[in-house]
Amino acid sequence: MNRYISSFIISSIFYLTIITGLIYFVSIDDSCKADVNIKATKRVCFSIVTQPETSKPKIEKKTKPKKKPKSKPKSKPKPKPKPKPKMLPVSVKEELIPELIPEPIVEGTEVVEEETKEVVEPITEAQNKINHEVVQAKQDLFISHLIHKINSNKSYPNMARRRGIEGLVNVKFKILSDGNVEDIKIVSGRSIFKKSTIEAISRSFPVIVKDSLFDFPREFKINISYILK
Repeated sequence: MNRYISSFIISSIFYLTIITGLIYFVSIDDSCKADVNIKATKRVCFSIVTQPETSKPKIEKKTKPKKKPKSKPKSKPKPKPKPKPKMLPVSVKEELIPELIPEPIVEGTEVVEEETKEVVEPITEAQNKINHEVVQAKQDLFISHLIHKINSNKSYPNMARRRGIEGLVNVKFKILSDGNVEDIKIVSGRSIFKKSTIEAISRSFPVIVKDSLFDFPREFKINISYILK
């Protein structure tokens, strides 16, 4: 649009200069006729001056700020499924599988197994016998020490000593798990030795007991002899 306006202005100025020039020449011819001496006409140069194009200031349109889209929460990437292993075609041959073939039974192996069993069994029985004998020996030693301790704590009754009475007392009592004694009872024997026997047993306790020897509490029966020396 600006280009058309500028070309229109230039063309209108051009035509105006031509018209003014013609008018100017006509007026000169009229004045020359009045003068006697004809003067030589001078060369006239015309220059067209064009006005500099003034660029109209561009009106900037205010653009509304674009709203930033709300950032969606990042979703966790789903784990990619593992590719399934491809099954390669297996060529099946008609052959015997060694695992399914029953192994031949060798008579010699059975005999060896029976022999080993016969050898092992006597060893375990012997060990059990040895263990039982060891435990029995420890139990007998415990009882013998207990009888010796009771005999060392007993006192011979004076009345029986004066009369020369001797005898054997069978007594029973219960040993507790803490080594103490209870339920002392005379099973058989002379009554003259009853008090002395109970006192001797009471003085001999508590004792050190081991659960590996007996299952406590346990009842014991012993014989205490009264012999004059």
